[in-house]
Amino acid sequence: MYRRLPETKQVKISSLVRDEAFIADENLVRTYEALSRGKIKVATTRIATSQITSGYYRRNSDGSVEHISNLKDSGVAGLQQAIRAGVRPSLDLQWNPHAPNGGGYVCADDEHSLAAYKSLNISLVPCRILRPKPFSGAEAALWLEPKGELPKLAKTIPPVLDRVPTYLGESKPSPREALPFLRSICIRVMDQITEFHVPGNYDLHYHEMLHAVVRRHARAIDTIIDLIEKGRREHALAICRLGYEAFLNFYLDWLSPQLIGPRLQLIAELRKIERPGSSDQNPAWNVLTNFPGLLENASEKARLSPLGSWFHNAVYPSLSLIVHQSYSGIELEANNFDADIEESEERFSDALLVQCLDMLTAALLTRVENDVGECR
Repeated sequence: MYRRLPETKQVKISSLVRDEAFIADENLVRTYEALSRGKIKVATTRIATSQITSGYYRRNSDGSVEHISNLKDSGVAGLQQAIRAGVRPSLDLQWNPHAPNGGGYVCADDEHSLAAYKSLNISLVPCRILRPKPFSGAEAALWLEPKGELPKLAKTIPPVLDRVPTYLGESKPSPREALPFLRSICIRVMDQITEFHVPGNYDLHYHEMLHAVVRRHARAIDTIIDLIEKGRREHALAICRLGYEAFLNFYLDWLSPQLIGPRLQLIAELRKIERPGSSDQNPAWNVLTNFPGLLENASEKARLSPLGSWFHNAVYPSLSLIVHQSYSGIELEANNFDADIEESEERFSDALLVQCLDMLTAALLTRVENDVGECR
């Protein structure tokens, strides 16, 4: 298995050097103590850097409120390199009523990571909200609670959807016009990934994963183009579903790379070595607690995706009838020995196919582009 998390090393506490000028957030210290005892929940999600205040706010004995920041420019460069090498540090956030605009999230402990993300123009960053309150955002959220030393899903919150990105907008080109255009955007984004990546000492494969997801999506579009040209539209729709299922896995991995990516890897490995018909369960499944209930459930993943349940309900049933070879397809071609027609156009029109692939490609590539920012 490829590494998706940085390697950790044990160091002596006595060797650690403390910055004497550092002003600790005592409220955050207490929160970390409660977290270590398993007393609080956390929520993982992605939040725009524009909604996060670096540092924290402290109320002084005279009643005044002071903004405290321990950010030093010297601490940012190393994290920039780490991010470009494939590390995606998660920011620990807390809600603070004294933040601008009547309250917001503050980042007291990961200011340098936040600054590095901003400098690389990565605007949606992985976060861990400590003591989360009910909220709804543009991206899904996974609420976690401790199960011994392991995290367990407490609940999942879908994103608030009022629009979805597209590349084609309201235009209605034919598959012959639209699909090569969508594929060309995939190729451009693949080039952006390789340009952003720099080799590091972490031996991680996050950028390789991004590149592979986009490459496989471009390959799926290629196959759909070929199959439509050959008059095998039904088979093209089966490939469309393949691309959609791949996107659902990608989204949760992108949402929380340090949490979800390794678990998707482990599930894949466990399924690979399973013996058909065996009732013995590999003890490694226990490490996953209740995550398989989400990560192996297409409808649950769809509910959390940026395309939402409405998209899933609009396209998945029709695509599933094709993938599972509904008998109606056989009946249509069994009218006589010469029949060689497909009914897929009746179930899934060309316009719907283009719209589906447009939304799917845009939802995928806009998030990948966010994650490879700009090289400065």
